[in-house]
Formats: sequence, structure tokens, C-alpha cells
Amino acid sequence: MENKTYYIGVDLGTQSSYFVIKNAQGILQKGIKAFNDSAVIEQILKPYNGVLKVVMEATTNYYWMYQTLSRLGCVVTLAHPLKTRAIADAKVKNDRLDANILCDLLRGGLIPESYIPTERIRTLREIVRQHIRLVQIRTQVKNQMRSLLVKLNYQHKISDLFGRKGSEWLSRLPFPEVFDFQREQILKQVAHYNQLVKETDQKIRHTLKDFPEANRLTEIPGIGLIGAAVLLAEIGPIERFSSPKKLAGYAGIAPGLYESGKTKHQRGITHEGNSYLRWILCEITQVHIRKPGPLRQFFLRLKERIGYTKALVATSRKLLIGIYFVLKGKSFAPSFAG
Repeated sequence: MENKTYYIGVDLGTQSSYFVIKNAQGILQKGIKAFNDSAVIEQILKPYNGVLKVVMEATTNYYWMYQTLSRLGCVVTLAHPLKTRAIADAKVKNDRLDANILCDLLRGGLIPESYIPTERIRTLREIVRQHIRLVQIRTQVKNQMRSLLVKLNYQHKISDLFGRKGSEWLSRLPFPEVFDFQREQILKQVAHYNQLVKETDQKIRHTLKDFPEANRLTEIPGIGLIGAAVLLAEIGPIERFSSPKKLAGYAGIAPGLYESGKTKHQRGITHEGNSYLRWILCEITQVHIRKPGPLRQFFLRLKERIGYTKALVATSRKLLIGIYFVLKGKSFAPSFAG
């Protein structure tokens, strides 16, 4: 077969995916639904001798398909889901139409691309997100114990309820038999998740040896090794962002903008960015606003005018701008950060 360029739109599903293949002129060559199996996909693409340009959306399960198509020699583009749908909004939605639209957008050079992390960044990202998941589950388990204490009207002034002193106090409490089994199970679960978190933290520390920029981040007050790992994993190469404003938009803490005719005003944050990055920024910011410094002064000044939550977001944005310049090799100076 003559060597040509073919454009392939893939609507990726959990168990199967739909492939639309067109030539450079937009003439449909094949439309087929196939099981998510590497051998099956290879057979679908085998007849097309040429440059295979593929596009699919950056869904949660894109990675294996991306690896499979890259191994088969395809040039793969990852489409940003929200931006793609803004361009190709349709009243009727199904996998065939989605794959067809993606294919046509790729042919027209209209795909808003999504970032594809390198293997190095992806490794760190997976470990970091595992850490976050484990901490969240552990918090849910701890809250079960707190609910039991409220139910039984047990009050305390222990700062760390699940530390050594707190655990000893919990173990000695006279619980009714109906709740005693729950207490035993909860304490075992907390101990189990403590161990898993510890193992994950050790893995993160080992992985961070390949990231010299982590040392610069840990010099910022409130950022430890785990915080630095989350920032590096979720931001990726700082060169991706041409300005602090772009990074704030990626984090989802840049204010939205409404503009129609002569009307123009700011809206709240978009919430469309990286949720892991927003989470760690909030955690670090809360350390800063409790201690003297320019970020606390900035927060307190805004809090009086716009309230706690909005002031916290604005302070997080200011913190992120300072982090941006640190990753660019400059000093952390939040008093001048935007």
C-alpha cells in the first residue's frame, strides 16, 4: 500500500474503544469498535502503511493505550478533555461521534493538547498520589473513632489523639461491649495505614534523589519533602509555563473572567485545574498564615475585606507565584510575588 498519512480518532472506554481512521482528505477508511487488547489494536492498524497520527482524550485510563500506540509507531496526541469539548460541543454524544470529531480536529490542527508527563515525572506522580490516597483513607478511619467518642460523650484535650499518649488513652477507655469491637478494629486500621504511609514516604524520599530542585523547594517555610514531591509531580517541568499566571491557571486558582460586550468582571476561581496541586498549596498556605511574615500579613489584610476562604485562595496564588520563581532558579520572595 502507498505510504500515506492517516488520522485516527480514538474514543477510549473502560473495556472497549472506538477507532475512526481517515486519510488526509478526510475520507473515512474505517470505523470500528474493539476490545482494549494490544493485539487487537495492532491488527486494526496493520493495513495502514504510512504515518499514523492518533488522538485521544486525556482520561484516567489513557496511559496503557498511549504506550500501546507509541510502541506501534503511532504519533500520539493527547487532547485536553474540557477544551476539546468546548470546541466540539454536540447535542448527540456517543463513542463513534466522539472518535469522529477527534479525528477531524486532529486533521485540522485544532487539538488543544494535554501534557504528557515523562516516565520520571509519572513515577513520582503515581507514588505521591498513592500517599495522598492513603492519608485520606486514614483520616476517614480516624474520624470513625472521633464519632464513637462523641456518641459516648468522651471528651479530651489530647493534641494528637492517635499518637502514643492518645492511643494509650483510647485503649484504656471503658467502652460498652457493642462499641468495643469497633474501637479495636479502628485502632488496627490506623496502625495499618500508618505503616503503609511510612513505606510510601520512604519510596518518595528515595525517588526525590533524582530531583535536585526538591532541595530548593524545601528551603521555603512550610514545605517538607512530601510537599516538595507533590509540587514537582503535579507541576512537572516549570518550562511548561511561560508565566506565573499560566501556572496559577493550571492549578485552578486563577480567577475566572466574564466578558460580554462592554461588560467585564472577575469571577471566582475556575476549579478546573489540578486538584492535587490546589490541595498541597492550601496545606502549605495554612502553615504560612499562622506564622509572622508577608504572606500572613497579606492574608489578614484580605480576610477583613473578602472573608477567610477567598483570602486563603488569594494567598495560595501568591505562594504559588513565589514557588514558580524558585523553580526558575530565583529566590523565594512572596512580598514581591504578584
